[in-house]
This record gives sequence, structure tokens and C-alpha cells, in this order.
Amino acid sequence: MLLPALFAAFIAGATVIPGADVDSAVDDRQVFQKLEAATTALAEKGDGFLRRDVRLEQCKRARTDAVHLPSRQFAGASLEGAEVYRRASQASVLIGSSYKCEKCTKWHNTLASGFAVTADGVIATNHHVAAGATGEAVGVLTSDGRFFPVVEVLATNKAHDTALIRIDAKNLAFLPLRDDAPAGTPIRCYSHPANTFGCISEGIITRYFQMNEPERKGAVFLQTTADYARGSSGGPIIDAFGNAVGMVASTSPVYAATPVPHEVVKEDKLVAPSTPNQQMVRHNCATARALLDLARPR
Repeated sequence: MLLPALFAAFIAGATVIPGADVDSAVDDRQVFQKLEAATTALAEKGDGFLRRDVRLEQCKRARTDAVHLPSRQFAGASLEGAEVYRRASQASVLIGSSYKCEKCTKWHNTLASGFAVTADGVIATNHHVAAGATGEAVGVLTSDGRFFPVVEVLATNKAHDTALIRIDAKNLAFLPLRDDAPAGTPIRCYSHPANTFGCISEGIITRYFQMNEPERKGAVFLQTTADYARGSSGGPIIDAFGNAVGMVASTSPVYAATPVPHEVVKEDKLVAPSTPNQQMVRHNCATARALLDLARPR
């Protein structure tokens, strides 16, 4: 059996890239259970981590001058898919948040994605991940299996759904940010959708647009054809040179007609619940520029 040895190497910090080939198949359950156990232990300890009230207060920070975010790096020919996977995997993280519900005494966990943008512990993710209202303790599992508590929220922007958080780590693999990739650029998305570790999908940037939902206030997002799902929030959108050009934020499905979630009366007739055929899914991503703006002078 390869899986126990693979996971031991993963935890020990070996150069094995889980999920990268047939000899390094990843055990999703083991990876996610490790993160959940570590985050729960952190919450139960009651100290040594960023408390919920402090974290939520820090989420009000709109800028940080404490970090410099490396920008794009073009270097020779475009990368093969396997190399994009390797770079994305090494820079990406799992983010876990432990909380208790009102129905039981057990700890529960939410899982999201993120990626390092500096070598010294600055992680990019979404505002909705960093500002989760219920999480008592938030931690990060790096690509080599190390667990770190989140110690600070450096800056966030709710309209753009961006955040920079910090862990006490050094020598992390990271992705430089590129803020000028045009529509039509081939890209790949690396994330952890629906409790599946390290999935990569491909597509193109379809457009940039202003999102006019009330809480978005016209913020600029990009859309892509690359697939992702719940749990992918914070995952990087990567160009052919290994730059992060965006970050997973949300999806918005398009139906052939407006869904009817429950029975309604229309023109004196009872209309049964219905879900029309789904025609497409719009994949909305925060831009690299929005991440860079979190660390730019006012």
C-alpha cells in the first residue's frame, strides 16, 4: 500500500506532490482530517491563536504597509501542465476554521483554499473566509503538511472579496501576482473543491466586469471557464508562466428560466416547485490587482 508511506512523506515535508501522479495518489480523508484535528485542538486549547473577536476587528483593516507583494514573472517558454500543478500545489494551502453550533457540543469545521504570496507567511484568501463570523480558531495546512495558526489578518476588502492573512512561516513557495492578463488568456485553477484535495482545471479568462450586487459596489472581478466548487474559495487562478492572475470567489448559475423553490400562487393557479435546466455557470474571481491593492499605499 502506497498511501500510508505517501502521507508520511507528505507530513515529513518531502518533495512528493500529493495527487501529481499515479504513484502519489492523495487520500483526501487523511489530509482533511489532519487539518480538522489540528484546528480543533487549537480551539480547545483556548490560547496561542488569533481570537475570533480580534480577528473580526482586524478584518476592518483596508490596507497594510507591512508587506511587499511580488508581481509577475515572465521567464522563457510557458510551463507544461505538470509544472503548473507542482507550483500551484506547493504554494497553495488549506484553511480550516473550527466552530461550535447551537445543536451539540462538538467542534465543526469549514474548509477553504488560499495560497502564499510571499515566502514569509502572507496568505491570500477571500474576505468571506477571513471574516467568518463563527470560527473560534483558524489554521492553515501547507503543501508539505505543516500546520500553522493564523496569527493576524493584515487587510481585507469586502467589495472585492479579498484578504491577506499571516502565519508564522518561512521559506514558503509562493505565487507572484500578475494584474494585466487580458481576456482570452489561458489559465488554470488550483483548489480543494468539496473535500477533494488538489484539483486543477483549465480554461480562459472570459472577461472583466463590474459586479453590481449591493455588497460588491461595482468592484471589478474576472470570469473564467475553469471549473471549481464549494471549498475552492481562495484558490489561485494561474497563467501559463506560474503567476496568479486572480483568485476564486464565487459562482452564479444561469438557468433557462427563473427557478421556483417552493409552491406559489400565480394568476390564481398553484405553481409547483421547479428547477429549470441549467445553461451555464459563471465563475467569478477576484483579480490580482485587488490583492495587490491591499498592500499598496493609500
